Amino acid sequence: MREHPAMMTGDTSPSPAPSLEELEKSHALLNNFSRCLPGIFFQFQRYSEQHFLFPFVSEGAREIFEVSPEALLNDATILYRKIHPDDLVRLISGIRESAAELTIWHHEYRIIRNDGTERWLVGDATPERMPDGSVLWHGFISDNTERKQTEQQLLAAQQQMRLVMKASNQGLYDINIQSGAGTFSQEYMQMLGYNADDFPDPAHFWDYFWAEGVHPDDVAGLRKAYQAHFASRGAVDYHAEFRQKNKFGQWRWVMSMGAVVEWDANDRAVRMMGTHIDITERKQIEEELLQNQELLSASKNRYKKLAKELEILIANAPVGIMFVCDDVIVRANQALAELCHFHNAQSMIGVKTAFLYRHMADQEAFRKAIIPKLIADELIELEWQLYRADGEPFIARVAGRALSAETYHQGTVWMIEDITEQRQMLDALRDSESRLQRLMNSSLIGIIHGNQQKHLVDVNHVFCQLCGYSREEILNEHFFWRHLMSEADQYTCIQAYNELMNNGATAAFEIMLKHADGHQIPVLVGVNHLENSRQEWVAFTLDISDRLRMHQLKTEFISVVSHELRTPLTSIRGSLGLLESGVAGPLSSEAQQLVRIANSNSKRLISLVNDILDMDKLANGKMEIKSEPIDLVPLVHHAIEVNSTYASHLGVSLVAEIAPALHQAWCLGDADRLMQVMANLLSNAAKFSPEGERVIVRLSQADEVYRIAVCDHGTGIPFEFQTHLFEPFTQADSTNTRRQGGTGLGLSITKTLIEKMRGEIFFDSCPDKGTTFWFHLPIHAMNHAAH
Repeated sequence: MREHPAMMTGDTSPSPAPSLEELEKSHALLNNFSRCLPGIFFQFQRYSEQHFLFPFVSEGAREIFEVSPEALLNDATILYRKIHPDDLVRLISGIRESAAELTIWHHEYRIIRNDGTERWLVGDATPERMPDGSVLWHGFISDNTERKQTEQQLLAAQQQMRLVMKASNQGLYDINIQSGAGTFSQEYMQMLGYNADDFPDPAHFWDYFWAEGVHPDDVAGLRKAYQAHFASRGAVDYHAEFRQKNKFGQWRWVMSMGAVVEWDANDRAVRMMGTHIDITERKQIEEELLQNQELLSASKNRYKKLAKELEILIANAPVGIMFVCDDVIVRANQALAELCHFHNAQSMIGVKTAFLYRHMADQEAFRKAIIPKLIADELIELEWQLYRADGEPFIARVAGRALSAETYHQGTVWMIEDITEQRQMLDALRDSESRLQRLMNSSLIGIIHGNQQKHLVDVNHVFCQLCGYSREEILNEHFFWRHLMSEADQYTCIQAYNELMNNGATAAFEIMLKHADGHQIPVLVGVNHLENSRQEWVAFTLDISDRLRMHQLKTEFISVVSHELRTPLTSIRGSLGLLESGVAGPLSSEAQQLVRIANSNSKRLISLVNDILDMDKLANGKMEIKSEPIDLVPLVHHAIEVNSTYASHLGVSLVAEIAPALHQAWCLGDADRLMQVMANLLSNAAKFSPEGERVIVRLSQADEVYRIAVCDHGTGIPFEFQTHLFEPFTQADSTNTRRQGGTGLGLSITKTLIEKMRGEIFFDSCPDKGTTFWFHLPIHAMNHAAH
């Protein structure tokens, strides 16, 4: 006899300092404790809407948030980016409400994992107000996804079941066992995605059903259910659960029930009626429930293990722990016994807590401080002076909470830590900070203390007087320093700060400080890292108004004197030249020598006056610098020719080395001023070179510039003088320098002239080995033939 299954489906659905070994044991136990729990221990601290952080996050963050605890400690906003957008506003509102009212925070919300899936989380945390005004939560977050999904699926399954029961004809079938022909309800066909035209031939349908339609693992069980029903002539109910493939290739779980309603004369089944119900969702829920039961069983075992570990943790905790019921100690650890000078923890059991207080009034005061929080089931944390069993006082940090009535009647658990030494250290630190603040305010220099976020942390009274603002005005606004200087000076300060961060040091610089009344004050600023910290910096500001006024007076005086000296000096030099040439008649050898010396000194004095006037013109922007094409090749040769006589008097030769590929080297500049630059560099090189040595002048090309270098083999420049080399009226303090003479203005003028022609000047010197000065000028592309 041919076998034909029914295929109807339907929807149903603090103590004394512990030893290092004790600390390591306790730390290891705490780590084990947090790792074993299926969730996250955390501390969340909120200073403001924009400022919050995680002081502590357990390893569970890796599994749930897919973020390392270290990443959350460095950037707490990672957590906010993980939260589902539809839940973020409610979560933030809940945190805000908990912070405002210091009520326990409880919230269910979703997160989006890296693969895009959603997970349901539930979090509970207890807040406490910190001395600095922030709020610190201690809490625990666990994954609630399975329970949420199970609830949703059960709800859907129940709704589907109600619909099925309402439509009692859903999924009905009526088949002829012997011919294979049958009729199926429209709901049955819709459940599998088929229609009546998909299988016009009954034989083809049953071939497909047994070969492909039923899951291979379920074929034997389904056949057995049919055969048992047929063999018993209906005495054994037909009932089977199997997987059937729908039109889209998906396996669906089907519960098939039915009975033979017609038999032939030979007791063979002829007609069978029944129903198929889609139980896929039920099967999935059953599987999930089985998994949840296994998880629950595993969790119970894990919690038993954790309870044992908690016992060990309490016994070995470095702080005193005790459980109190009706002011009597019912449990204590060894650390508390040692702290209170008892023989052991057992000897504390049954002892009243009155020994911890100086007198009854002190105990009553303690009760008044803690009872409101005990009633509100809030965490208690305070500092109190307690007493040991022998009457010795100590400052204690006390933390506690009420226990549930099921555990102890009016019971509490307390942690007690001796912080006497910490309090003494804190008092000493406050005294030190007070002395430091007095020292800052006693300084004659303005002092600013800031951090890496460019916020001002503190200023002294001198700086407040300098800028005309109060300390509160300056510190209450994060970026108040922007009001104290122009944008250009702000850029200068930022550049100095970046140099400090990159190089560890930066040179002092000058800016204009804006006073509260609008006038500006020139100040010299020095910036450095705060000792042993790269996150904080300190700046010193010195009012240099008087120094700048003196400098201006000196400049004006020198300018006036130089102009007044130039005319008579020119006349004196001309007259001495005429006397030296014999125009006024022959002179005796002694007079001739005196005139020669006087003429030479007058030349040096005129050179000094000219240098001073050049510096004055450059400083005031009155010197005209031409910008015209110059070929540096002939200019170098001409400079050597002009200065060779001076060099030969010193026993030094000048040599040109032009790069072979350079036949012409065009740049824009002022030929006369370039000759002045070359004269300054060549005369310096010749003055400081030993007799018989050579001064080499090199001309070469480097990228987009021409490079002219003047090299000598003289005494070199002392290291301590090199940083001041280009400052006006500056000379190295050595006997040789004084013997050679000079105004101390040549290199300053040289640097300014080169920069006016869009160039740069550099030097490299090693004492006793020589010095090389070189400068760059941009290449000028031009039509040489046209020129």
